[in-house]
Amino acid sequence: MSHPKFVAAMDALKEFRSKIARIQTIKGQFELLVRFDEETMLLWGLYQQALLGDIRVPKRNYTDPAEQSVMWGWTNGNKRWHAWNECRGLSREEATAAFIDGVAQLLGKIDGLIEEWRDDQDPRVPDRKAVENAADKREERREGRVKAVEERRIRDGWMKTALGV
Repeated sequence: MSHPKFVAAMDALKEFRSKIARIQTIKGQFELLVRFDEETMLLWGLYQQALLGDIRVPKRNYTDPAEQSVMWGWTNGNKRWHAWNECRGLSREEATAAFIDGVAQLLGKIDGLIEEWRDDQDPRVPDRKAVENAADKREERREGRVKAVEERRIRDGWMKTALGV
């Protein structure tokens, strides 16, 4: 494949992945590399589709290390198979264009993603989902208090009426 934009996009992706791999090696931040690979899984499928066309590899049991897989290792094989299979039916030109656009989008938002991934790793930064859930729970508690006050006022009003106060 000699599409210059495709080659440039692949080079940019490889270069960025190697930078993350160096950070992982130097600083022990393996999680960044794992998250980057997860984020780029569909790009891997588009890359394979652009180079080779539709997937012709049967889906295997990639969790079994005894199974000889032609994919890149049995740990990520299942994810890779599904990523490539999602691209089934795309022409090589469509896959090439989608890959180039995907790499451009990824490189445009990668700084924000890395900061988000680092926040997820840092035990001092609270989990975003926990904070969101806490806000929901806070609202539920507030609604419960309002309801309890209303019920008490109704009950107290009834008692005042019954007592003739």
